[in-house]
Amino acid sequence: MEYIALDVETPNSKNDGICSIGTLLLTDDRITDEWYTLVDPKDIFEDFNISIHHIRPSDVIGSPIFEDVWAKIGKYIAERTVIAHNAEFDLTVLSKALENRHMPRPEMRYLCTVNLGKKLHYRGTNVRGDLVLSNFARTLGVDLERHHNALYDTRACAGIFLRLREMYEFSPEDYVKKFVYPKPKREYPYRRSV
Repeated sequence: MEYIALDVETPNSKNDGICSIGTLLLTDDRITDEWYTLVDPKDIFEDFNISIHHIRPSDVIGSPIFEDVWAKIGKYIAERTVIAHNAEFDLTVLSKALENRHMPRPEMRYLCTVNLGKKLHYRGTNVRGDLVLSNFARTLGVDLERHHNALYDTRACAGIFLRLREMYEFSPEDYVKKFVYPKPKREYPYRRSV
């Protein structure tokens, strides 16, 4: 079975744009491909986000825009189950980015390594913070070289998934969920009071 591990970084608190994305293909529990790019979000960068991932507006000059990135990887993602750490965040960002550009949003199925960790490793008794990507990777002995770099976070996420598979011998299909898209933004027409 093939899965695609995914991580995105965002330029601001709107969480509806992407300034970098990493993907990693898992085939029969082996890493068979990976891909990373900076993305020009055509939007503002906020200091808080820069302080986390260290991507500045000047870094994305000349990088592809989201539409071009999605043309390259959209089908690749839609045809596989996505694995992500805190998957609903990454998939919601993708969803909002697609919605903002009036692009079709594919049906997506996903596995979340946070949820797997809660259910399999901590069995519902985790201490707050144990499932943060860097902490959970360290606990499981998974390498994470540059936290908040989308490629390295994707590698860590895949490593967590594979380590959990090794430790607990579970069937991934038992934990797959269908992604439920957030409700589209509502447009309210301007009404003049009489």
